[in-house]
Amino acid sequence: MRDKEMKIRYKIIYFLLVLSFVFPFSSFAAEETPFSRLLTFKDFYQKVLAYYPKLKQQDVNVNLAIARKLQAVSGFLPRFQGVTSVTRGDDPVYVFGSLLRQERFTQDNFALSSLNSPRPLTNYNFSIEGQIPIFDAFQTISRIRSAKLQIDSARFDESFTKMEAFLVASEAYLRAVAIEKLLATVTEVSKASEEDIKQAEDLKEKGLILGADFFAAKVMAGKISQLENQLTQEKQAAHILLNILMGEDPFRIFEINGKLAETPQETKTLESWFADAYKSRPDLASLDKTIQAQTIEVSREKSTALPRVDGFGEGSVDTHKLSSDGGQNYIVGVKATVDLFDPSYSSRVRGQKETLKKLESDKTILKDTIAKDLANEYAHYQTVQDNLPVTQKMLEDAKQAVDLMLPLYREGRKSIVDLLQIRASYLDVAKGYYTLATDTKASRTRLLFLSGELDEPRMNELACSIGE
Repeated sequence: MRDKEMKIRYKIIYFLLVLSFVFPFSSFAAEETPFSRLLTFKDFYQKVLAYYPKLKQQDVNVNLAIARKLQAVSGFLPRFQGVTSVTRGDDPVYVFGSLLRQERFTQDNFALSSLNSPRPLTNYNFSIEGQIPIFDAFQTISRIRSAKLQIDSARFDESFTKMEAFLVASEAYLRAVAIEKLLATVTEVSKASEEDIKQAEDLKEKGLILGADFFAAKVMAGKISQLENQLTQEKQAAHILLNILMGEDPFRIFEINGKLAETPQETKTLESWFADAYKSRPDLASLDKTIQAQTIEVSREKSTALPRVDGFGEGSVDTHKLSSDGGQNYIVGVKATVDLFDPSYSSRVRGQKETLKKLESDKTILKDTIAKDLANEYAHYQTVQDNLPVTQKMLEDAKQAVDLMLPLYREGRKSIVDLLQIRASYLDVAKGYYTLATDTKASRTRLLFLSGELDEPRMNELACSIGE
């Protein structure tokens, strides 16, 4: 008897030890796992912004534009060169001049034999040459002004790319939310349909329902299962896309947090959207800056016909051997040059003018594209806003129809086919509802993008509406 009690005690102690190990770790996992795997929309779009390769590329373009400006500024600065040479020969003029520069010319060098047939002479020359622009036909100042405008243009392009990253992030995350919401609904309906099929199979075996109804219902349940499988794969693909946009491992596991709460409807007119776009679109502003820069380039090219004035100077040391000091000489002066005939002048000016015309045409095309895209998106947004409450009411009605059909089916007043048809209709309405609920936010985001107003505060508003 005592042995039996001891065995029971050992089993109790063993059971308590197992619980002491299992529950702390399981509770820790329950507390940590959701937080470690949860990906909120705010965290997501900030990671996308930090990784977005095109944005990094635009940052490089800004730095390149700054470098070009610094290069243009250097046109105002003097240029110095160090020159060294070694020359040997018996050319009379060379020997005569070298002796003078070396400060070694003597009375004996005036002898005709020395002048006509001098002995070979070696000359080591060390010099510093300098040149400074006095007037360069407005070339440098024009390049600086153009470079400043190109920096502004590059920064506007960077802002537009940042908005593009915001748009890509919001559309990808909203699509993932819609898929998960619909998948949850389909999974719930699929489980209920499986239970209905099992009950119907028992009734069929008892001869209480027709075999045709049973197999027709199985076909409908199979279609629901197919939809569930499709959405499961779409969820995986959506998560892979989110990981790629963040620069993460494509197969990193996480959960997203999102809801489809209604957002305030935009009351702006289409004319207001147009006005905001023409005023705020960074790509349009970038093109304006490029046009201004090209206008300066046309003027700069025309100015190449003007004369140029440069100051120059040279200080040199000439010696017949490296161990001696030699003669020290310098020369300074001012030089003016002008092209009396430049056959390429007219073609260069014409090329710059044609480039300007092309940019102006690009601006017209861009404005037309903005207007067209805004008009289409505005119509889509209004349609979605009008249809969303209708679809929401349809979803409630479809849910009510399923709830009312269940007791009728159990009472034998409706067939299993009728029940599955109602469930399938409910899923069709749910699919439309989640699509519209997501598209409402996505379409508003696209309107903000097309009007040039999709910035950080707007993204935070979207994050709050999704459920941050």
